[in-house]
Amino acid sequence: MTDHLEQKMKWWRDAKFGMFIHWGCYSVLGRGEQIMARDWMPFDEYRELADNFHPAEDWADQVADQAARAGAKYVVLTAMHHDGYCLFKTETDPFNSVETGPGRDLVAEYVDALRKRGLRVGLYYSVLNWRWKGYWAPEKHHDDLKNMVDNIHAQVRELMTNYGKIDILWYDAPRVPGSVTPGSIGYQARSNDQSHAVEFFKTHELNAMARELQPDIIINNRAGGDIGDFGTPEQHVTVDAERPWEACMTLNNSPGWGNIRHSIADKTPGEVLYNMMEAVRLGGNFLFNIGPDAKGQVTPRDSEALDRIGKWLNVHGEAVFGMYPGEIYTGPTQGPCYQYGMFTTQDNIAYLTIFYYPGEYIIISKLGPAIREATLLTTGEKLKVEPMRNARWKISGLPEEPPCDLAPVIKIEFESAPYLLKHDDGSWLDGTYEAKSS
Repeated sequence: MTDHLEQKMKWWRDAKFGMFIHWGCYSVLGRGEQIMARDWMPFDEYRELADNFHPAEDWADQVADQAARAGAKYVVLTAMHHDGYCLFKTETDPFNSVETGPGRDLVAEYVDALRKRGLRVGLYYSVLNWRWKGYWAPEKHHDDLKNMVDNIHAQVRELMTNYGKIDILWYDAPRVPGSVTPGSIGYQARSNDQSHAVEFFKTHELNAMARELQPDIIINNRAGGDIGDFGTPEQHVTVDAERPWEACMTLNNSPGWGNIRHSIADKTPGEVLYNMMEAVRLGGNFLFNIGPDAKGQVTPRDSEALDRIGKWLNVHGEAVFGMYPGEIYTGPTQGPCYQYGMFTTQDNIAYLTIFYYPGEYIIISKLGPAIREATLLTTGEKLKVEPMRNARWKISGLPEEPPCDLAPVIKIEFESAPYLLKHDDGSWLDGTYEAKSS
């Protein structure tokens, strides 16, 4: 990563936690964002959803307040999803929120609400648009191919021009015509080869245009050719060794990024926090998704999870924001003390977020150098630190029961930056292991 790009991305890498919003006319049905293709809805039926889409006047304030309460530092909204419905005024297509039910530019409302709360602005844009027949049968609708690419470039230009400073451009689904797409169960694809997506979508030109209009913008890797400033593992936490990365995830299981009226298999707030800390400890960001209802109201289950995360961050945020991988983790493996939780680090401080609470004391093993002091960040109480054999440390004075409704955190000060201790024999079985330098 160049010095310029590293400087441009520093705010994003420090932020760690963002909120994703999948919302559009599909929210009227409450059956997810892919219902058009999955239910094989004719377009005239689908358009009725747009005509019946009437968001509340304060929808943008509601979602922005939710992001702020949750402790998110940035938000990404689906300006256009795979159905081709634009939440903004566009000269390219009447299928947009200004010329259908809402009668309003919803992206403009969203951007204004975020800025009032000091949140960074992200826009999602799908380069896949199901409504082009040329996508499904490129050999029969050859003229569509050029037109769909022209539309993409024109709409991205509008988004990058009409709303002031945009911080993140989040593309999705660079599927070339005739290939498999999300929601296309049963489709007889002509090709699964995505290698020419960068040429078809003119990704280099698209990104260059966005950067010219928005010099500070950060762009993800989903506009074709895996080109972009950051990687985007979806529904799992996986390190991208080539660049910065952000794991995006839903409360429910996939598919279902948009509003689902009745969802059974949801993650608990503890699971959401676990996934967030797994991403942060490994050096990534965490983008947690909500699917507001047709009015733009955050559902109770999304709000409950995010409010509990926000309450936790109010106390433990220093263990998250601005944290970077140090020398504790040598790769995307479990690491030391994983039987209790996860470390995040900055300089000589390590924070242990405890997901498996041990009771009155905890043993810190396989880490050097010496520990100076420890504090239960959750309560501010100083803890007792004692050295033990095998270069271990006993930290005691913890409450017998967990002191908060999510994961407690211990703040540990080492003599210098903490690092993983290594061994090449079984001396620890005799209690004679001696710490070596990092």
